[in-house]
Amino acid sequence: MKALVTATLFSGLLCAQPPQPVQVTPGTPAVKAPPQATPATPPAPAAIAPTTIVMEANGKKYTAAEVDHLIALLPPQYQQPARSQPQMLTTLLVYQKLAEDAEKAGRDKESPLKEQLEFSRLQLLANSELTLQGNSYIVSPADQAKYYKDHPEKFQEAKVRVIYIAFNPTPGKAVPGDKQLLGEAEAKVKIVDLRSQIVAGADFGKLARENSDDATSAPKDGDFGTIKHSSPYPDAIKNAVFALKPGELSQPIKERNGFYLIRLDAMQTQSYDEVNPDIAKELRQEHFNEWTKALQTQFGVKVENPGYFRPQAPPQLQQVR
Repeated sequence: MKALVTATLFSGLLCAQPPQPVQVTPGTPAVKAPPQATPATPPAPAAIAPTTIVMEANGKKYTAAEVDHLIALLPPQYQQPARSQPQMLTTLLVYQKLAEDAEKAGRDKESPLKEQLEFSRLQLLANSELTLQGNSYIVSPADQAKYYKDHPEKFQEAKVRVIYIAFNPTPGKAVPGDKQLLGEAEAKVKIVDLRSQIVAGADFGKLARENSDDATSAPKDGDFGTIKHSSPYPDAIKNAVFALKPGELSQPIKERNGFYLIRLDAMQTQSYDEVNPDIAKELRQEHFNEWTKALQTQFGVKVENPGYFRPQAPPQLQQVR
């Protein structure tokens, strides 16, 4: 029942979204409107005094200042639409009325609502402080330059070629697409054989075009572009890549849906100017992590009475007579 009521109240906001732009189906020629005279720029609206009455609801008149306060209570994504669609404020006014009734009844002083309100307050204030601490730390140019100099390996980027042999991770079940995938054992045999051919002198690009299941790199002779330490690839892939020397070939690398064979074409280091913003972000994150870790250590709990923290037994069912 609670979920139903909440959903009903929020429907006022959801139904009052700003109109979406008209979308044109790809391939459909756009219809051009006939040329029109450029309209004169409308004059800027006159400023409205805070004490001006701007709306009425449930018999009460609201000033511009009061409506500004109401709009400020809305989530940020709803504030601007509410200024052009005042009916969106209905949901908030209903919430306000229900909250006032609950306070008059003293329910904000009763458990468990009292504790829930206290925790919400703690959480909001704590998140505010976390945000401030995370954004306020200033990283000096000298610190950034030193980090770049001390950690050159973090700023390497590898230019690689890849052969990917996919397998069906759930034997017996159909997979999306028309292609019949190999089983895991068959895929492993194939990737091992391809590696042997390359080691014996076969052309990597030709084998990639003819065998790789990676639709993006296969037509380009397996050219996969560059991989960085920060790239969103599995650690097994990145560890294998950065352990190679230019021209070397990895062992088959198993992932969830297939095997990878990777050749390192070139290794280069990104320039300081390229990575400078990332260094600042990383140093700021390191400072934040150290700060939160220190707080966790400072308020670490030492149990004095283990009996208090034992799991409580579930309540016994009593026979109703």
